[in-house]
Amino acid sequence: QVEPLIQKGHENLVHHILLYQCSSNLNDSVLDYGHECYHPNMPDSFLTCETVIFAWAIGGEGFTYPPHVGLSIGTAVDPQFVLMEVHYDNPSYTEGLIDNSGLRLIYTPVLRKYDAGVIEAGLWVSLFHNIPPGMPEFVSEGHCTLECLEEALGAERPAGIHVFAVLLHAHLAGRAIRMRHFHNGEEQKLLAYDDEFDFNFQEFQYLKEERTILPGDNLITECHYSTVDRIRMTWGGLSTRNEMCLSYLLYYPRINLTRCASIPDIMEQLQFIGVKEIYRPVRQVKYLLICAASLFLTWPFIIKSPKQYKNLSFMDAMNKFKWSRSEGHSYNELVLKLPVNVRCSKTDNAEWSIQGMTALPPEIERPYKTEPVICSSSSCLRCSLFLSLFVVHVTASTRGNIGLF
Repeated sequence: QVEPLIQKGHENLVHHILLYQCSSNLNDSVLDYGHECYHPNMPDSFLTCETVIFAWAIGGEGFTYPPHVGLSIGTAVDPQFVLMEVHYDNPSYTEGLIDNSGLRLIYTPVLRKYDAGVIEAGLWVSLFHNIPPGMPEFVSEGHCTLECLEEALGAERPAGIHVFAVLLHAHLAGRAIRMRHFHNGEEQKLLAYDDEFDFNFQEFQYLKEERTILPGDNLITECHYSTVDRIRMTWGGLSTRNEMCLSYLLYYPRINLTRCASIPDIMEQLQFIGVKEIYRPVRQVKYLLICAASLFLTWPFIIKSPKQYKNLSFMDAMNKFKWSRSEGHSYNELVLKLPVNVRCSKTDNAEWSIQGMTALPPEIERPYKTEPVICSSSSCLRCSLFLSLFVVHVTASTRGNIGLF
């Protein structure tokens, strides 16, 4: 079990807390000192802490694993170092606040049958994900592609993995999130959904029945946004005024797959607003993305033509474009059909061979036929005004140095 320990009086300040598994080669010299996330003074070794192993968000209670599943610690393949990242929401910019919130992890020396894992699915957080202003409804989709699941599950677990809880995540523009599941091209019942998304109430949804994910499946995180109160583009990013479209799947048995996401192609986004030439080809650009460990920056190219965009960055050009509601709808139709760049990652910064390749999104029915709402819950990760993190060394003082949370 994992319990939040939120300092009294800070219930609205601490927005969420994440635990990441760090590289086993992390330098001991960086231990026990906290840093502001993604600040230049943050140790480079913190960037190796990319694999989410647990998350808590505002409004959530403690999380209890099912009786047959646990988060394993103490073995050679388990985390030796973990990083705790705290996201603070301080919209009034109150100064002098000192916080001592954290998580209590309850463990047992009695091993459970299965080790749990976490897969981050959806849209890789970057400027490739953008939403025009003034839109009462805009839909983004992040793909855990057939290609990624085929390779990872085929190599490690052909019989499939079993999902038992899901955390859905967006930011302030989010209105609804659905996790769609396809098997051999046929849509299954929604894996998880929240049609009344509330940024300030987020927690894991326990599945009433565990869901098996098999090679050949597709998972689509479908996020609905409203930007009617905004006059500029909304970009993928860390801030609450930026956006995300993510799902976190808790499953068993654990395999070496930590991220199964996608990024839409950029060239047709440029062409939509009338860009004809750029000074540096996109194929030379390194993806500067956020994934618990990177900063997002504008890409290192500027626009050459047409004249109205000359010498502008991609962000400046998109903001300069005169977005009408009609243009926004056309743009939405375009981005949902664009080829996607596949993100398919292992632990310790390794990647499956499909990583970085391009795939076409599956042909699906839109919009999804809404199911009757029984209850709603939300989820949130990696979003806010200020973040703090530090790394600790994980040890287990139980018999045989093995235990489970």
